[in-house]
Amino acid sequence: MTPLNARIRQHLQGLRHRRTPAEGKLTDHGSRPARAPTAPAATRPDKPGGRPTVYFHIGAPKTGTTYLQRIMWHNRDALRATGVLYPGDSFGAHVEAALDLREAGFAGVRDPLMEGRWREFVDAARAWSGPVIISQELFSPAEPAQIEDAMAALDFADVHLVYTARELSRQIPAAWQEDVKNRFTVRFDEFINEVRNPTAGDHGLGQMFWRMQDPVEVLARWSGSLPPQRVHVVTVSSRDGAPDELWRRFASVVGVEPDSVDLSGAFQNTSLGAAEATFLRRLNVALDDEVGWPLYNEAVKHYLAQEVLVNRGGTLPIKLPAADREWAAGRSVVMVEGLRAAGYDIVGSLDDLLPTLSGDDTNPDPDGPPVEAQLDVAVEAIAALLLRISRQRRGVIPR
Repeated sequence: MTPLNARIRQHLQGLRHRRTPAEGKLTDHGSRPARAPTAPAATRPDKPGGRPTVYFHIGAPKTGTTYLQRIMWHNRDALRATGVLYPGDSFGAHVEAALDLREAGFAGVRDPLMEGRWREFVDAARAWSGPVIISQELFSPAEPAQIEDAMAALDFADVHLVYTARELSRQIPAAWQEDVKNRFTVRFDEFINEVRNPTAGDHGLGQMFWRMQDPVEVLARWSGSLPPQRVHVVTVSSRDGAPDELWRRFASVVGVEPDSVDLSGAFQNTSLGAAEATFLRRLNVALDDEVGWPLYNEAVKHYLAQEVLVNRGGTLPIKLPAADREWAAGRSVVMVEGLRAAGYDIVGSLDDLLPTLSGDDTNPDPDGPPVEAQLDVAVEAIAALLLRISRQRRGVIPR
């Protein structure tokens, strides 16, 4: 048994035997299946007073949010036919609504065309007679005044907050990779240090991490006077869970029959490996500010990182070092206890947010993968970009 397991196993086992009614009846595997969804929206009886329901999915990033959003976007017409509105005129409209509410830009760039997008969502929800689903993780770090504005704008509806959550030792590497894909240059060890010491960091990444990834703090900030039964925490199951388990859990909250939608257009985001992430971080350093965000977003983030690099085989996974896993385990226990005390509706199991007690302590250094591996990544990246330019010039793909 590793030192990490020996120190935390007893505490975690004791914690796992203390349940709240919000977690429901557990199966022999330590979790409960998603509850059956309510009747399809089109067949539900009208609520007293005719108040609509808005399911407000506010995070967290890197918990399968994009996967869920792809499902709802590709099935928006089918959802509408059953009385459920997933608003927006484009896949990115929910991003624009979140940034508009927060008066924020993305990667330091604020698009003036985003102004008014939040109000469009509110107006669409007000005009709709059935349930409405708004889903974007960039709502999670909103300031209290912005949250107050959002809830005031939705005062015509019964608002339900939905927060998807995943185990912390998986979230930290995922969040760092996402920052690297958004042209940050911070090393993984520096990122971990900022997460562990958020007030001491030079980049503000640790503070922003917790404003989005601490479910206790996020939901306390967002829930206000909402009763706890209208705050739903959907946990992401362990790696060996069914591929569509997250969708089934989420659908059970928003009252959608999970098998009524087509999942073929949705896929889970794939993680970068250590060599790929290091190459991308070093590329960010080399580019500095010479490449504007629109070009970087298209050519580097969406094409190079999310199409080319994530599809390379045989990558070295990025894991927390053993000492940091021990710290993350302790922090996870604190967050689970906080969620339990809050009495929120837990869909899945709080066990999902506790670390897996594995005896594997092997952990390649994410900041120092073999040079040969980095060279292989660089060659494939350069080739992919040149081939893309060639196809664009030949008119095979649009410029």
